[in-house]
Order: sequence, then structure tokens, then C-alpha cells
Amino acid sequence: MLRKTETARFAALLNGPLLQIYLETDRSRLEGNYFGLGLRVPRPQSTILLLSARSGLEIVYLLTTSATAKVVVVEPNRNLKRELDECLENVPGLGWRDRVVFHTSAAELAATNLKRFALVRVDAASFDWTAIKALLDDFEIEHICGSFGPVDADPLRVYRYCRGRVSSFYWNVHGLSNPLSGTGDAPAFEVSVVVPAYKVLPWIDRCLQTLVDQTLESLEIIAVDDGSPDATGERLDEWADKHPGRVKVVHKPNGGCASARNAGARVAQGEYVAFVDGDDWVDTHMFEELYRSAVLNAADVAQCGYLEAFEDSGRVEPYSTAWGGSSASETYGLVKDPRSYLTVKPTIWRRIYRREFLRGNAIEFPEHIPRFDDLPFQFEALARVKRMSVIPECYYYYRQEREGQDIAVRDERLFVHFPIFEWLHGKVGAWADAGIESYLLKCKINTHLWALSRIEKGLVARYLALAIKDIWSHGVHFKSAGLVRFAKSFVVASMRSMLRPLAGGQGQRT
Repeated sequence: MLRKTETARFAALLNGPLLQIYLETDRSRLEGNYFGLGLRVPRPQSTILLLSARSGLEIVYLLTTSATAKVVVVEPNRNLKRELDECLENVPGLGWRDRVVFHTSAAELAATNLKRFALVRVDAASFDWTAIKALLDDFEIEHICGSFGPVDADPLRVYRYCRGRVSSFYWNVHGLSNPLSGTGDAPAFEVSVVVPAYKVLPWIDRCLQTLVDQTLESLEIIAVDDGSPDATGERLDEWADKHPGRVKVVHKPNGGCASARNAGARVAQGEYVAFVDGDDWVDTHMFEELYRSAVLNAADVAQCGYLEAFEDSGRVEPYSTAWGGSSASETYGLVKDPRSYLTVKPTIWRRIYRREFLRGNAIEFPEHIPRFDDLPFQFEALARVKRMSVIPECYYYYRQEREGQDIAVRDERLFVHFPIFEWLHGKVGAWADAGIESYLLKCKINTHLWALSRIEKGLVARYLALAIKDIWSHGVHFKSAGLVRFAKSFVVASMRSMLRPLAGGQGQRT
């Protein structure tokens, strides 16, 4: 970021009437790093391309900060160029005539012997997507920055085209609160979808068909055969044979859903990772739209709505569950407070997660937990994430009323919630603040109430006693009075639940 005294010194050299039109805006942009930190001379003798001269302030800045940099300018306005010539001529010691080359068009530039630029800056007024693509194809470019509007080009298309063609990029898009930026090589895939599969033979074909048919082209489907005793594994291999490069299969001994999800995530090559259960299915636009939301909001997690699809009746119930977004409706865009989603029903399969975000925070599914492993994964991921985006469209179909589903259990298997929360305390307790602990308490209450509403009557007293102990434990940031209030509210609500079973799903938001 340049100091105002520096930009004022540079601006004093530019007094032409046409140059003055852009001068104040250019001063503000340089002072505020409008084009990012990459608008600089990266090293001695760099060649820099500016598409439009504007006020000439950037030219003076680049030439002044480097004695050896060369600047190439595409500027069709000959009168503006003439003014700039006169102003630069009056700057002693700049030596601009040996270091600045003007061209009137991109076609004229293409006819030169130049092949490499350390930096390219594109102004919105000179943005032409066809010309920009040709520039990216024909020249070796280290860093490109600029601005454009959504009517000029699809922002996601620009993002994709820059990935792998330049070392880094930074675009301001009119109407978006976050710049499009990226560094390094393009990922092998934009999204990797992990499908744990165990005894799902009747449903796996529909699941995989909706994934194969995704409009997102750069998609990797990793189907994990978790030692299924039926023909599920063989069916997965058939899909991989039909769609090589799109579908991959991992065969492993049976270890539970958590181990299957982890096994798939560990071999994933995507920029983002998603999880789809083998008995569910998705809309074919799901991952294209989630990826768009993640990219345009620079989010580590992106979420859509879902539908509960009932096996017997054919009934479908939508749950868009989108709030707190940056749009006027608050149902789209970057979520202001991702923690507000910490107590929603565990629905890990309607999101994509940046792979480096998961790995950098060591977020995995607890493999010692035999069921409901999605609850601790969701809580830890949403407790950690700083940038999460949402769209309200319901793209995921969550199958209900299937025999053998975990959500249908009513016996001692529901006691798994206690090791789940014990594990969560070990994972988040060391860094959790009072806000996280408050949400964890609410999550416990929601989960235990759900369990008490369905557990067999003979197990209610034992579960309730353990639940009260669980809610009372831990809570480093809370005074005892606060914990008493939480415990009292839980006991009252649980007693009501035993008299009249509560509606709603596991961990439903309060």
C-alpha cells in the first residue's frame, strides 16, 4: 500500500486534462491496493503490460520504483498518449523513452516479438474476454490483475481460465465483495466426491448416475467399498470401467462409514472434497453451483439445501436452511457468522470443503465412532471455518425410511452420543472460546432430546442420567450458574419429551 505522500508526488507530474479524468481514481486505487499486492515490479528488468494508460500514474510509479523495469502500454487514445508523452518528458532522470513502449491495439502487440510479461494489468474499460483469452494463450504471464463486470464475462470462467495459465491472478469483479484470486498450478480436479458404500446395492446405481451426470466437468468420484458382503463392490467396479477417469474405486476391509469416508478423502485430488452417501442421490447441477459459490466468495466451505425423500410414500420435503448470507435476501453469499450453523441437524453431505482447509486443521471423521460420525465432523468443520458461503437451492436428496439406517435406531446404539461428545471435547476443547462452548452445549441438548424422544422406554432413565452428566461436564468458560441454567432447561425439556415425543431430526437447530 502506497502512502498518500508518495502518490501525491507521482500525481504532481501528470497535469494533462485527459489524464486528470482518471487521476483521483488511480490515486485511490494505488493507495488501497485495488489491484492487489501484485501490482509492482517483481524483480529487476521485468517487463510489464498495462492494457490502457489511464492517468499514467501507474507508469510513473513503476518506472520510479525500478530503474530497470520496462512498461508496455496498449492505449488506443492518441490524444491521451500525447499528453502522457509531454508529462513524462518533464520528469528528469526517468529515461522513459527507452523504457516505455506504446501500442494502439492488442493486435499490434501480438505482432511484436514479445512473449513474456512479469505483470499484466487490465482495466475494466479495456476488458475484452476474447482478447484476454488470446493474451493468456499467446504470452507467458506470471501475474495478471484487473477488473471487469459480470456482463463482460462469467467470473467463474475467468477464474478457471487463469488457473494453470498464470502463476497468480487477482481480479476485482463489479458486484462481488471478494476478489477472484489464485496462485500455483490448477488442481487435478475442482471437486472430489467421496461415496462410502456398504450394502447399498439397490440404490448405488441411482447415486452414481447423478454424480456421473454432474454439469461440473472437473469432478472426481471416489467410491469406497467398505468391505460390503453383497455385490456392492463389484457394481462399483463396473461403474469405474464404464467411466474411467471419472469414477475410481477404493476397496478396503469393513471399518465403518467414518473409515470409508476418511479413506476416500485421503486419496482425493480435488480442490474441494464432498461426501455423498451411497443410498442418496443429488441434482446434476449440485457441484457446479456449490463450486461457483465457493469460488466467488473465496469460501472454505459452501452449502446448499437438501430434500428428505421418503422411500415408502414418495413424499419429498425441502430444507433450504440458508440464512446470514451477504445477499439482500441473506440466503446467498458469504455467511456473516458461520457459527450460527453449529447446531443444525448434521448434514455433512450437502457441502463442499476445501481440501487444504480440512487437512490443515486435521479434520477427519472419528473412526472409533460406529455411527453418527457426521455430527462431530460437522461441528469441528463449522467451528473452524472463517469463510462459508450458502445457496438456498435444494440439490441433495436424503433418502428416508430405508431399512438399516442409523437414524432409525431406538436401542442402546443411541448411547454412542456420549463417546461422540467426549471426542469432540478432546478435539475442540483446547482452543474453544465461550461462544463455541455455548454452541456445543446447545448441540448436546438438541442431540440428547432427539435421542430421548425415540429411545426405548426401558433405557430412558439411564440415558437421561448420562445426558445430564454430559451437559454438566467441561464448559471451561462458563460459571456454574450458567451451567445450572443449561442443565435445568435440559431437564425440563427432556421431561416434556418423555411425555410427548418431540418432532424434528437429530441435532435440529434451536
